[in-house]
Amino acid sequence: MFSYEGKKALVTGGGRGIGRAIALAFAGQGADIAIAARSQDELDGVAREIQKLGRKAVALRIDMEHTDQVADMVNEAAHQLGGLDVLVNNAGGMVALPGAHGQLSETTIEAFDAMYAVNVRSPLFAALAACKLMSQQGRGGAILNIVSIDAVFPAPTEGIYGSAKAALANLTKVLGYEAGTDRIRVNAIAPGVIETRLTEKWLAGDEQRADRASFYPINRVGVPDDVAAAAVYLCSDEAGWVSGNILYVTGGQLATSDVFRWVRAHNPVPDSSRI
Repeated sequence: MFSYEGKKALVTGGGRGIGRAIALAFAGQGADIAIAARSQDELDGVAREIQKLGRKAVALRIDMEHTDQVADMVNEAAHQLGGLDVLVNNAGGMVALPGAHGQLSETTIEAFDAMYAVNVRSPLFAALAACKLMSQQGRGGAILNIVSIDAVFPAPTEGIYGSAKAALANLTKVLGYEAGTDRIRVNAIAPGVIETRLTEKWLAGDEQRADRASFYPINRVGVPDDVAAAAVYLCSDEAGWVSGNILYVTGGQLATSDVFRWVRAHNPVPDSSRI
């Protein structure tokens, strides 16, 4: 199951973290991979890892804030790989502008526009370019958007980011409906806190790590391979009847209520005899 032999995949934000893990997981299942990101050094490093797995690797340097470049990125990936079967829109995140992070009253127009460019606009137009190409190929395909648990839960100080991810989650469902006639499936993964360079400040010490882990019933933070494993399923032929869905990879966070969190805070080790 979950063979990617003969498949061609493009992963944005593929130079590190979740994107790197997804690219390597797909390559491990037999796919040829194009990775896109801003850092050429990171791209080259992941490309070498893909090649060590015996698969073709294509590195495409792009800044996803520039939406006018994403269609060319998709078409170039398909040209160099000999087609395109899977697109993973992983690139995104916070932008380094005043007003991007903090209370909504501090938001600036520049920060808002940049946040939506990288987290909504560019992923959407990359997906539309991929849909057009996959439709022409006539063999269907899979598109996967990486959103965030912030798309579901309000996150103070991250309101603009969360609203952008919520928008992408909604567009995932709409595009899943529209592209289905061409046998193109569109899904999303909404991760909780994943251990990457972007979250390392929250996990700097044992106490901080334990505090973050306590948010989740499974009692640990996620790692990139947790998301990659879900991506392998959602983009595989075995998920051929799964589309328009948001998969939450959150260590059970959606099962928690305020009462459950209070119990966990005061009794962090469950009494298994009462389960």
